[in-house]
Amino acid sequence: MAVTDRETLKPLEAVLRRLSESSGFPTLSTTISDVNRVVSSDSHSAQQITQVILRDVSLTTKLLQLVNSAVYGQFHGRIRTISRAVLILGCEAIRNATMTLMMLEFSKGRPQERSVQDELVGAFFAGVLSKALCARLGMPNAEEAVICTMCQNLGKLLVTFFLYEESRKVQALVEQGIAEEQAAEQVLGISYRNLGVGVARHWNFPDRLVEGMQRITARDMTPPTSDSDNLRLAANLANDLYFTALRSSQEDKTAALEALSKRYSAAIKLDTKDLIAAVDQALKEVADCSTTVNLPIAGSSALHAVRVWTGGAVDEEEPEAGLALAADPLMRDVAALDALENANEASTGAQHIISAGIRDVTEALTSDFALNDVLRMVLETMHRGFGFSRTMIYIRDTRLNTMRARFGFGAEIDRLIPRCDFPLAFAPDVFHVALEKGVDIVIEDAHADHITRRIPDWFRQGINAKSFLLLPVPIRGTAIGMLYADSERGAIKLSAEQLGSLRTLRSQVVLAFKHGAASGRL
Repeated sequence: MAVTDRETLKPLEAVLRRLSESSGFPTLSTTISDVNRVVSSDSHSAQQITQVILRDVSLTTKLLQLVNSAVYGQFHGRIRTISRAVLILGCEAIRNATMTLMMLEFSKGRPQERSVQDELVGAFFAGVLSKALCARLGMPNAEEAVICTMCQNLGKLLVTFFLYEESRKVQALVEQGIAEEQAAEQVLGISYRNLGVGVARHWNFPDRLVEGMQRITARDMTPPTSDSDNLRLAANLANDLYFTALRSSQEDKTAALEALSKRYSAAIKLDTKDLIAAVDQALKEVADCSTTVNLPIAGSSALHAVRVWTGGAVDEEEPEAGLALAADPLMRDVAALDALENANEASTGAQHIISAGIRDVTEALTSDFALNDVLRMVLETMHRGFGFSRTMIYIRDTRLNTMRARFGFGAEIDRLIPRCDFPLAFAPDVFHVALEKGVDIVIEDAHADHITRRIPDWFRQGINAKSFLLLPVPIRGTAIGMLYADSERGAIKLSAEQLGSLRTLRSQVVLAFKHGAASGRL
C-alpha cells in the first residue's frame, strides 16, 4: 500500500467510525453495501437481492412506487412484487434504483433536515441531468451515471447529514476564503472527495462506479473509450452544468455555457442549445418523479435558481404548510379527508399486497416463466402480505428421499435454509401429517403441552418458531412440496379470506409445477 493510501486510510477509518455511531447511518450503510455485494457477486441471484430489499419495508414500498412511475413508464402499474421487478428490470437496474432511493433518505428525520435538504435536491437534480445528457450523447448506462453524479458529492452529503457540526466548521473556513476540499481536510483529516470514494468502496461499489465518481481534469479530457470513461464524463459534465446554472446569472448564461462547452470539446460535442435542453428535461423529470421519491422540491432554492436561469417563471413565495391549513377551513377539511383515506389504505394495505401479488403470479404464469421466479413471487407475497417472520418452500428430493427447503425470505433465512430438511419416512409429527394427509396445518403455539410432542427435533434445533403454518403442495395425490411460514410476533390467526388467499397462492404453485413438468423446465 502506498504511503498516501495509508495516510488517507486512518482519517477515513476515523470518520467511518463516527458515522457508524450516527442514527440512521448503519441501516443505510448495510443495505447499500449488501445490495452492491450481491449484484457484484458472480453467483448473485434474484433471490438474494430481493431478500436484501425486503428487509426494509419502507424501501420495498418506495421501490415498487418508483418502478411503476413515469420513470419506468413502459412498466406503469405492472410490477407489484420486488421479485417481479428484479425479473423484469434485472439486478443492475434494481441496484441503481435502490441506491438512489436510499441516498434520498439521508436527511429524513434529522434535526437539520429543513436547512440542508437542498443539498440533496441539488445532488438528485444533477443525477437526473446526467441521464438527460447521456441520452443526447448516445451513452449507455444512464442509470449508473445518475449514481456516479450524485456520489461525486457523497462525502459532503454524508458529513452534512450525519456530522452536521463538522460541516458547519468546514463552511466557516470556506467563508474565510479556504477552498472547500482543503477546509474539509483541516476539520476531518480527509477531503470530501476522498471521503466519498472511501465510503463508496466501503459500500462495495463496483470499480466502474467508483471510477465514474472521480473528478476529471483537463488532461483527462479525451473521447471516452470505456464504460468507466463514459460514467466519469457524464457525472462531471452534469455537475459542472448544474453548478453553472446555479452560480451564473442570466446575463452571463451564454458566456458560461460556451466556456463549459469549450472545456469539454476535446471529449464530446454538445452545443449550448443541447446543454439548455438537457437542463429543461431534467427539471421536468425531477418535477414528475418528486412525489414518487418523496423529494421536497417545492421549497428548493437551488431548483428555483436553475428554473430562473433557464428563463422559467419566478416562483411566488409559498406559505408554510401549517399556516396555510390554519388560515383556510376548506384546507383543513381536505386534510381531514386525506387522513381518513390514508387510514383506510393502511387497514386494507395487507390485502392489497396479497391481491397484487396474486396478479403478478398470474401474469407470470401466462408468460414464458421460470419456476423459481414464480415461487419467489408467491413467497414474497406471503411474507409481505401476511407479515410473516419467515416464508420458505420445501421441495421433495426423490433421490435422497427427503423434503428440503429450497429458498425463502425473512430473518436469518440463509443460515436456516441448510438446517431445514427432513426424511420422508413417516414420523408422527405435524410436518409428516400435513404431507401424508394433504391437510393445511396452523400451529398457534408450538410450545403448548399438547403440541410439543408433535414438533420434530430438527425443527426445534433449527427454527424453533413459536407459531407456524404448513400448506402441502399436492400433484396427483402426492405432496411434491410444502409452503411454510412462521411468526415470531405472536400466534398466527387467519380469517377465512386470508386462508382463501393462501390457498390461491398454493394453487398457483401447483399450476407452476404442472406447467414446468409439461414443458420440461423442472
